Amino acid sequence: MPKRKRRKFTPEFKAEVVLEALRSETSQAELCRRHNISEDQLSKMNTTHAQISP
Repeated sequence: MPKRKRRKFTPEFKAEVVLEALRSETSQAELCRRHNISEDQLSKMNTTHAQISP
């Protein structure tokens, strides 16, 4: 069985998802299902965004 390749998210995709999470129009679980990412990955994106943003 071949190994599954890692997905690579573009900075634009990450920014879009984080901004959508900050707007809090939907729950984090719904947001993750819609974008096919795990809740842990969303949390890491939020943390990274918070460190970069002033």
